[in-house]
Amino acid sequence: MNTITLQDIKKRGAKAIPEGKIVYLIVNSKVKAALVPPRELDMLIEAFEDLEDLKAIEEYERERANGERMLTWEEVFPEDKK
Repeated sequence: MNTITLQDIKKRGAKAIPEGKIVYLIVNSKVKAALVPPRELDMLIEAFEDLEDLKAIEEYERERANGERMLTWEEVFPEDKK
């Protein structure tokens, strides 16, 4: 596990953060944050969104198999009437 402290950052600035690695920030002997490289964060977000999509598809399939009526997009997200 790669770790840094606030003292490391105060002394070395951004150079204290290893390039391209997940690093845990230690404050008062406790992990307070995780620093994730932008590319990896983007991949994690995309994977999470894919999982949400798969969950919605599975729910749709389950409701369809049970003969339940599905709501239309317009019923769920009605357009603003201005």
